[in-house]
Amino acid sequence: MARSLGVSLAEAYPQVAAMWLQERNGGLTPAKATPKMQVAVWWRCAAGHEWEENISNRTALPKWKSGDVAACRECVGYKVSYSYPDCGHTAMITPEAAAKKRGRCWKCQQEWWQANEQRLKKELSTAAKAAAGRAGKLLDAVPLPSDVPAALATEWRWWATKHLQGAIAAEEQIGREGRTEEMLARVTEMAARLLPTKEDAGRAAAQSGVLRLLDQAHWAEGWLHQLTGRAARRVCKDDLENMAWLLGELLAAWSQRAAEAVAADRAKGYGPPATAEVTRVLTKVVLTLKDELVRDSPLAPYSRAYKELRLPMVPNGKGRYGRADVVIWIPGGPNIVIEIDSAPNPASVEKLIFARDAGAFPLWVRFGKGGIEEIDGVMVVDIRDAVRGVCEAGS
Repeated sequence: MARSLGVSLAEAYPQVAAMWLQERNGGLTPAKATPKMQVAVWWRCAAGHEWEENISNRTALPKWKSGDVAACRECVGYKVSYSYPDCGHTAMITPEAAAKKRGRCWKCQQEWWQANEQRLKKELSTAAKAAAGRAGKLLDAVPLPSDVPAALATEWRWWATKHLQGAIAAEEQIGREGRTEEMLARVTEMAARLLPTKEDAGRAAAQSGVLRLLDQAHWAEGWLHQLTGRAARRVCKDDLENMAWLLGELLAAWSQRAAEAVAADRAKGYGPPATAEVTRVLTKVVLTLKDELVRDSPLAPYSRAYKELRLPMVPNGKGRYGRADVVIWIPGGPNIVIEIDSAPNPASVEKLIFARDAGAFPLWVRFGKGGIEEIDGVMVVDIRDAVRGVCEAGS
């Protein structure tokens, strides 16, 4: 059957042309149209179903047509006609979508959402918080692998609870029936494969340095023993001291520049920097340690510095996983885990001990007030005096 550019639809696809609804298509006819025209026209099948569709779509042969190029979507059950009760629009949609009995078509739903967005978000947030207990009861019945690490189980439960709360709220507030069942199936499936194999864990670490298990859970290479049972070796004390010394040099150079900048600001009438601002600046300085370590090294393109990287552990008294302020990953070497605090922080101590036991370089940058606790195998970089000098510069 000839289907060249100059052949009409009537010649190339007579069975499709027979469904042409001429009274609704104006002056265009199957004899004038070509098979690949991107023009929407009206069609009517032998059963009386009418719809508007591009000519090029009618001459295509997707799987749902089962080899019949003239197949009607409604006759074969691929699409059905559905009238939305709230907006009154009618559209051809899948039977699965029709079964959800949505009140508005997609366009009207978007317009409605934009008009009610602020109110709905507030209502959804309130409803989600109220659904925490119900979400927890549903998760109690979900089986977890017997050998899954406790920290990963906690991470999964936090992630699953948030999603279930949102699904319950969506059902209650905007009538999205079945959302809770869908989400429960999803988190149950995730629970069944919480624990990766040693091969999966090792492959992911070798390729990218970070194994992403859940939507928001990161596992860095130095912590793979948490998954695989591989023994971790504590870093050499001399190496840890050298790392702390290098970081201290970077921070000392920063303090000199910062003091000059603060003094200049004081001369213009500005006050000293706030603790939160000092923390942000110190984090930026600490992140540059990665560049110092791999300067002129072939490993430079493959090394990474992370901020607020999630750890596979949950500090006491916390409801979710811990976060390391800065983690530096260099292929072939231990991770460097750095916490930055303006005051004693028990959660930071727990995270640094975890990093130490995982074979990482644990460094604690301390400024501000309060004493400094000595922790076996953790090196403290004490910059309290230097930061105090920065904040008082020009006063």
